[in-house]
Amino acid sequence: MPTLTYPSATFPGRPALRLELPEGWQAVPAVGDLAGAALVAIRPAAEGQFRPNVLVTVDEVPADHTVRYDLDGVERLASERLEGEAGEVYGHNIGGVTFFGRDLSYVDAAAGTLLVRNLFGFVRRDVDGGLVRITVTGTIGSTRHREDNAELSRVIGGLQVTPGPGTTPLLDEEAAR
Repeated sequence: MPTLTYPSATFPGRPALRLELPEGWQAVPAVGDLAGAALVAIRPAAEGQFRPNVLVTVDEVPADHTVRYDLDGVERLASERLEGEAGEVYGHNIGGVTFFGRDLSYVDAAAGTLLVRNLFGFVRRDVDGGLVRITVTGTIGSTRHREDNAELSRVIGGLQVTPGPGTTPLLDEEAAR
């Protein structure tokens, strides 16, 4: 009798994710508005200050989806926000997966100026060519911009991505389409 396993090359699964948090950061349960998140972490802040956070989501997108669409989405979002501005595109390797990023800054009525890092990485399912997108979003406020930006870099740098069986990380040139 045949045995089926998941994840496997026949039934590819999502990548395994691990996020190393610095002292003072804590996990946030993925419930309610965060129900679609794979990982959520936040650093508590003083009363009235914005709380730096990192959100990691994993979803499936069509095989012909491009990272350019996601990066242009950051530009579209900037145009919809008060004093919104999208930064330059950059590449970042996390766990052997190429992520492309584009930062966004804007003014929020309640929180003040925010800086949002948006990173998009992809693995392709070998069995059907479909894509699994890993999105990393990190947000800080402007009150402690320099310190929080460095800390956010450490948190994002602590992400480990292990593609599942039956998937292949996209290479730089393939992901950049």
